[in-house]
Amino acid sequence: MDKYKLVIFGDTWDVYQTAYQELIDNPKVVYIPTFRPKGFKGFLQRIQFNPKLNKVIKIPGKQRWNPYYLRQVKEEKVCFLVMNHWLRMESGIQLLPFLRSHYPESRIVCFTQDLTETIIDHYTHRPFDVQHVKKYVDLFISYDPNDAQKYQVEYHPTVFSSVPMDGTEGTDDYDLYFLGRDKGRMHTLVAIAQEAKRRGLKCKFIMLQVPDTKKVECEGMVYVDAPLSYKENLRNGMKSKCIIEMLQKKAAGPTFRTWEAISLNKKLLTDNASIKDTEWYDERYISVFHDETDIDWNFIASGRAFPQGNPYQDRIRPESLVRFMEEKLNIQIDRA
Repeated sequence: MDKYKLVIFGDTWDVYQTAYQELIDNPKVVYIPTFRPKGFKGFLQRIQFNPKLNKVIKIPGKQRWNPYYLRQVKEEKVCFLVMNHWLRMESGIQLLPFLRSHYPESRIVCFTQDLTETIIDHYTHRPFDVQHVKKYVDLFISYDPNDAQKYQVEYHPTVFSSVPMDGTEGTDDYDLYFLGRDKGRMHTLVAIAQEAKRRGLKCKFIMLQVPDTKKVECEGMVYVDAPLSYKENLRNGMKSKCIIEMLQKKAAGPTFRTWEAISLNKKLLTDNASIKDTEWYDERYISVFHDETDIDWNFIASGRAFPQGNPYQDRIRPESLVRFMEEKLNIQIDRA
């Protein structure tokens, strides 16, 4: 069986860089994080791709940049993995038709790692065109089981590379850790922080970009105007006993909070009831709650679930996604 070269149209976002680090570091894999060249070429492209300018006049020729992205790819048999960052530009760059016509022996995979309705095209200002994507890809994967069913595509959860430890992972400076925006969650988080204080437990809840009018003074609540780097988020997670996850209302299935808990060998307190139906659920390190009134505080206060490391770590690695693609496409991907 011929081997296919894996080319990933990924993202510069530090979360994705961390999640796919094991593939990024693989010399057999090509990871293309951005469509933006450096220097003067990048300046010209910034003007050409500018959404505000294109709203006034549709600037042509964006698809002519496609060969530039693939200038280092010489193989005929390629498996392309296209992610959200590029789908947001698809109506302008027409990457998928280009890949199909210029690499006829290739396999094209689309992997959405946000809810479909939230992946907004830069130029149409609407969710990306699912039917357009389906015309050109051999495999369409959603990270969310509900989305997969809704759009009749395959389901595979997001993945997460191993995280280098820096010696702080065993300190447990905090009992509970949360990072995120309000999104209607402030009331519950404040109630959790207040109850935790009453029980002698310590919280670190970092709330991003909360207007002054909505801020609540509460021990353990930290308000930050600028987003934290993902490395800082992981560092806080390493120093905490339990990570809190509170989902977007329509989301289902495991999230990056789940993978962080597994990779950092921490407990997870989550309102994601659907996680009980997944292969990653284990009540030793996951506790599900519905609101602030039914939290298992003994779970939070007790010791580490797995002294020798979480046994689910190998199941969430990028390799699992590559194997899934191989199975569905009946190909072999070169990564050794």
